[in-house]
Amino acid sequence: MDKRILDIAAIAAALVAPVFFGPYGHYIMCMATIYAMVSLSLNVLVSEAGLISIGHAGFWAVGAYGSAVLVERVGVPFEVSVVAAAGLAGLVGVVVGLPALRVRGHYLAIATLGFSLVLVHVLYEWDGLTGGRQGMFVQRPSLFGWSLAEDRQAYYLCLAIFGLLVLLVRNFRRSLGGLSINALRQSELAAQCCGIDLAASRLFAFAFSAALTGASGALYGAVLGQLSTDSFTLVVSLSFLTMAVVGGMSSVWGAVLGGLFLAGAPEGLRAFEKWQMLIYGVLLIVFIRVLPKGLASLPERLAPLIGGRR
Repeated sequence: MDKRILDIAAIAAALVAPVFFGPYGHYIMCMATIYAMVSLSLNVLVSEAGLISIGHAGFWAVGAYGSAVLVERVGVPFEVSVVAAAGLAGLVGVVVGLPALRVRGHYLAIATLGFSLVLVHVLYEWDGLTGGRQGMFVQRPSLFGWSLAEDRQAYYLCLAIFGLLVLLVRNFRRSLGGLSINALRQSELAAQCCGIDLAASRLFAFAFSAALTGASGALYGAVLGQLSTDSFTLVVSLSFLTMAVVGGMSSVWGAVLGGLFLAGAPEGLRAFEKWQMLIYGVLLIVFIRVLPKGLASLPERLAPLIGGRR
């Protein structure tokens, strides 16, 4: 099937899907779209730049609390706060990306983990700004003065922002900066010999990925209605990584499938709540070994089998 036809069919399905679900289904769809944005940001960092982060819950928290503080404390319009939260998370991403200039692999992962743990602790103790232990209530999102009181309305806002982020990522991949980052992933020496700035490219990759996650965090706080540091723990970061691997890190379809997985898995595993992280870990290992490109590559893997039977 032509890729454009498949994309149009997917957009049409996403637009009409709320008709077939109730209020709780609309909430799950909001969360799936929000998670898909985080998965998209990990696609940029891991698949394009070849860098590893298990601290993306920290960027998520920066976006969520940044937007909430601007709306609740300062009175900034929600649509402006989302852009500001993305920019703030991007700036934090530059700072966190500094270790990427000197360390690689699991050392970088540990550095990002340390950032996330420190940030969550700061948010927990900063009672005057974030509500600390009590958490922080966030009003429902509004767009140009129009309140999105229902999750069905909020879903369409999340869907529109996700579509915008997809366009940004696709343009980024085709841009000189995106091609430079991809070249560095394949061969640092060859890329640097061609004049590509290693430091600037890696810092930009971290900043761009963090900004996407920050925008997702802003929507998360508005949809959920309340923020607590319990939503930004190490478990959440590991869940994000599992989501990206299960869905697939090399395509938008992978981000969508990963978001659906993370939003739907807790519902399916509700009876095994104490074992959820163990199950996530097993799934992570299984997918890395059996389906390294995630669920998005399943049609490609099944095509030879179906063709052979014919």
